[in-house]
Amino acid sequence: MQLLLVRHGESEDDLINAYGGWADFHLTNNGKLQLTETAEHILKLNINFDKILASPLFRAKESAQIISDKLNVPVEIFEYLKERNTYGLMCGMVKDEAKEKYPWLVEALENDKYVDGSEREEDVNSRAVKAFELLKNRQEEKLIVVTHGNFLKALIPVILNKKLIKKTDGGFILLTVSDSKSEVITQHGIEVQ
Repeated sequence: MQLLLVRHGESEDDLINAYGGWADFHLTNNGKLQLTETAEHILKLNINFDKILASPLFRAKESAQIISDKLNVPVEIFEYLKERNTYGLMCGMVKDEAKEKYPWLVEALENDKYVDGSEREEDVNSRAVKAFELLKNRQEEKLIVVTHGNFLKALIPVILNKKLIKKTDGGFILLTVSDSKSEVITQHGIEVQ
């Protein structure tokens, strides 16, 4: 199986300095341009992908649609690809507003402690394991997976037993996956170690 893991483009939360997570922000114009460029790079891989699986959040769905339009590959929403809910009750809030309204939650986040309403690391890691099992059991042999930076941080160690060290907006990494091992074929804006 070939898996192309793609991170969505820049989204509106980046511009207003808000906490993303499960907040449902759209791509910015720059994010759309990033994904247009990403789609061009994917096209040059010369792989006939069977399907694009996308997180249900706008920024990932919109990114997947841009790739779909360029490659003429259908998109399917795959709930397991949703971003990690790192920010809990602060999802979608402008960071300065959160600091004023919930200083104890911001402090917890900054000290790597549990934030009320958030998804614990072990939970997102379990979800990543399940997502990978479901991906491996699909009929398609060549999949594009459009997801989020913090979910990729959980998913890549499951697939490759390596750490994600770089995750740029619109970046991707192409992998071959088999029962015995998984290998990196190429990387563009996403790096593992």
